[in-house]
Amino acid sequence: MMKKYRTYMSELMKSRIVLDPDDPKAVSDYKTFVDGIRKKVGVPSRPQNLLTLVKREAAVAPDLKTFYQALPKIKARFGITEAYDGDKMMVEAVEKVEKKLGRVLKRGDKEGIALLKKEFDTINKTLGVDPSQKKELEAEVELGFAKAELQQMKDEVVKIIETQKKRQGFEHVKVDVKTLDHRNYL
Repeated sequence: MMKKYRTYMSELMKSRIVLDPDDPKAVSDYKTFVDGIRKKVGVPSRPQNLLTLVKREAAVAPDLKTFYQALPKIKARFGITEAYDGDKMMVEAVEKVEKKLGRVLKRGDKEGIALLKKEFDTINKTLGVDPSQKKELEAEVELGFAKAELQQMKDEVVKIIETQKKRQGFEHVKVDVKTLDHRNYL
């Protein structure tokens, strides 16, 4: 693990990153750069880690309702929030299907899963989500993760700069973080 970390850090030092999470091009460039490093080193991305956690939860959940109730907690660990309460709607859909079937909905229940898919299609229509745009939505989420990482890096650099300015008595000096080289702060 330590070897992967060292390799990751050395790769990160090879190129300059623009620390501007508000610039879509900078975020996209950062994402592409870091994805290349992760592939080379064999370190999973945040979306891959999220998917692994979701799959693990699905494997241990005794039924679908328990699984969908656990999803918001998993998403919260990754800083994912929803404005439209889709998780609650999915749990309600499972409850509706269970009520129709008169039993607990399990993964292997083909009849129940078919009914649940219909309920999810209704939810997607209600929320304006087109399942054919899944790849675009996933790419958007990955860019969101990259933006969050870039913002975190920028915040750390600003914190270091402000601390140094106070120590050295240079509070009046203005620094544009976008022009800085991140490698000096790793």
